[in-house]
Amino acid sequence: MKRLLAALIPYTVSLLALAAPAHAETCPVKHPALTALDRASMAAAYEASFVGAEGRTPTWTRGAGKDDGEYWIAVSNHFGEFGDGICRAGWSRYWELKLTTGVEALDPALGDQPARFQPQAAPIVTPLPPVPPAPSPQTPVMSPAAPADTAVLAAIADLKAAMQAEHAEQTRSISDALKHVSEWALKYLGPAVGAWIVGHQMAK
Repeated sequence: MKRLLAALIPYTVSLLALAAPAHAETCPVKHPALTALDRASMAAAYEASFVGAEGRTPTWTRGAGKDDGEYWIAVSNHFGEFGDGICRAGWSRYWELKLTTGVEALDPALGDQPARFQPQAAPIVTPLPPVPPAPSPQTPVMSPAAPADTAVLAAIADLKAAMQAEHAEQTRSISDALKHVSEWALKYLGPAVGAWIVGHQMAK
């Protein structure tokens, strides 16, 4: 039994080395990280792969396999040496396939490929320009008449009244004169005219 276990240990270790990258303090060859390594970026990448494959959001329950998001972030958010001797970091097609298929032994070169399902960037909402308020109707303001204008109008009114009074006085004077002439003619010319008419009739 001991001999069997001793024979299986190297085989098991080799399988684990292929199944998941090991932590490495110094990496001889580093592949550039495919994603940002901060927690928010890693969580978004993990959820995108989970939702794309499972059609639902993960529960983030510890120890729940696929739903244990913290585990998947912890194994992929740092540089680690894969089975081909290259150190890789960040979420990739390698981790996406391990998450969604459960297959342990995967091609390490998949760590160089981006995940199939990518986080959707939030749409950028461009604010509309503010609408200027409608101009309020302006009420015309009647300015008071200037003092000079008031004086001119008063002078014109006085002149008009004076002319009307003068015209009335002239009319009255003419009427009085005609009346006196008529009275004088009747008084002095009436008898003479009447005598002349009588004499003229008798001469015929």
